[in-house]
Amino acid sequence: MNKFWVVTKQVYKKNVRSGSWLFLVVSPILLAAIIIGVGFIMGNSAENAKLAVVTTQPAVTRTIGKAADVKAKTYTKAAADKALREEKVDGVLTFAAEKSALSAHLTTRVGGQTIDTAGITAVLNQMSMQSAAQQLQLSSAQLRQLTAPAKLKESAVAFKDGKRVNKDSSTDAVNRGIAMGITILMMLFMMVYGSILAQEIATEKGSRIMEMLLSSVSATTQFFGKLAGILLLLFTQIAVYVVAGGAAWPMLQKQAIVKMMLANFDFSALASVNGAQIILFFLIGTLSYAVLAALTGSLVANQEQVQQAVMPLTVLGLLGYFGALTAQAGDSAIIRIGSYIPFLSASIMPVRSTMGFATSMQGWIALGISTVFLGLFTWFTVRVYKANVLVYKEGGLGKALRSTLTFMRAQS
Repeated sequence: MNKFWVVTKQVYKKNVRSGSWLFLVVSPILLAAIIIGVGFIMGNSAENAKLAVVTTQPAVTRTIGKAADVKAKTYTKAAADKALREEKVDGVLTFAAEKSALSAHLTTRVGGQTIDTAGITAVLNQMSMQSAAQQLQLSSAQLRQLTAPAKLKESAVAFKDGKRVNKDSSTDAVNRGIAMGITILMMLFMMVYGSILAQEIATEKGSRIMEMLLSSVSATTQFFGKLAGILLLLFTQIAVYVVAGGAAWPMLQKQAIVKMMLANFDFSALASVNGAQIILFFLIGTLSYAVLAALTGSLVANQEQVQQAVMPLTVLGLLGYFGALTAQAGDSAIIRIGSYIPFLSASIMPVRSTMGFATSMQGWIALGISTVFLGLFTWFTVRVYKANVLVYKEGGLGKALRSTLTFMRAQS
């Protein structure tokens, strides 16, 4: 066990101090900080547009200012033109007739703040209807009845374990975004850390240091030690993001988009069996891709062939990613089958569960299949690793795997 921890700490310390891993961890934080900072600066520095309203009715000016979210002020025609020429206002709104709001003209200044014409149009329409109602001698009640908008109620439902569950449509849209985020994170973590592990093994093979290492540490201990070291790197990165997110949370809560997401986000989707399954799928999927990386890494002869070792991870990762994207659009037969296939299920099944296409029992079945496969695949990979870790034959992965299988059959 001591040798196992020695290998684990050696792999962890070597990579955690490397510039590439530090850049991998810090770059998303810097990008998020820049995006949040720019949004914060723009949100606080932007001023409402200034609008000169040529009218003799101050109430009209106040109404337009509220509807269009502008700083509206009543001017005479000459004063408004002068203010626009001197760039004191961003636009001038002139009525052709005070009794009828059917004809109005908005003059905006090039380079000035944008004026919301939709809000102004809404006010003009309201004034026009009031004018028409007076001409037709309609009462206020009749006008309200005439202009009352039609009501459309929306509802969304999902089916969990055969039971109908009411969902809010906006919550469903946010959950789609959460499912998309889960898919992207899984693909990135699996492929990035799988590549690091494959690079680690290929580098040691290329430098012939394995011959010295195996004289004191068994191949099995080497294998699981490297695997544990890479997983510690992954958990360290996640811990950094959790700490950074907690520190930035007070500022994030003030952002409008975050407030909207918190208002619509269905926390029950994570604080439930579905949330536990997502975490387990993440762990099983990451372990499966790491074991695959160790397998392919042991098959290459030197560091120059690392791209060959990473190729299977890339292909499977992209298949899972596109499968998860397709799962958000609908629950086709191919997607249902793919959600039970190891390597793919880690990306597809969490999305199906989040979208309400799969029951909790189906999620547990997929997890069980992936867990059993991981155990058998790890046992097979350890045997291949032990048989091939000191083999330096040039050739592709397929040729190296066939040679290794032939050697293993001869040894058994």
